Amino acid sequence: MQHPEIREVLNDFISSVLLHKPNDVFVYAKEYFHPFNPTPLQYKPLILVGPSGVGKHTLVSEAIKKYGSLFERKKSVTTREQRTIEKGVENFTFVSQDEFKKMVDNNEFIEWQEKLGNNLYGTSYAELKRIKDAGKIPIIEVDVQGAIALNDKAVEGNYCFIYPPSFEELRKRIGNRIEDEAAFKIRIADAIKQIELANNSVLFTNRLVNEKLDQAID
Repeated sequence: MQHPEIREVLNDFISSVLLHKPNDVFVYAKEYFHPFNPTPLQYKPLILVGPSGVGKHTLVSEAIKKYGSLFERKKSVTTREQRTIEKGVENFTFVSQDEFKKMVDNNEFIEWQEKLGNNLYGTSYAELKRIKDAGKIPIIEVDVQGAIALNDKAVEGNYCFIYPPSFEELRKRIGNRIEDEAAFKIRIADAIKQIELANNSVLFTNRLVNEKLDQAID
């Protein structure tokens, strides 16, 4: 064989498959070989991934303040009710369940998820096109399932998983925004699941501990 490095890469991939035993080898292969794709893509999305409480929203807001000429946060389509007093309402398009399901039937979403509280959230093709047409890079905030869904659609992007500085800090952050004990436990369990999924995924070539905001943005 003229290129022994190819055999080495394939042997490493087979070993990884045997170790992780993925349910779908094809999807796992796309995740595994994603870092090897050198093809540049103009306006390649920045995909920030992580559970509630790791500070994705704050990171994006501060990054846009600093690099607003380059990036724009994508608006999510959601069926949840708009809160009476809500910050960041401009980051959502609120629709009914029927409207959302119609958009799903029309294949208008590049990814969509049902999240805690039976609320639906989605990223539309039209929204990403709007940002790219404006000459900016879309920033997409999703959980691990959303990132995997994007990868399944062959979305080329810079996937970055955001970790909290510690589990205790994560509990504190979630506790500061949720007073209901049952909801708090659900959020914590979901966060643990998200982190475990990320740790076992090769999709996230970039990983960031969000401890000091200024350092994380840079």
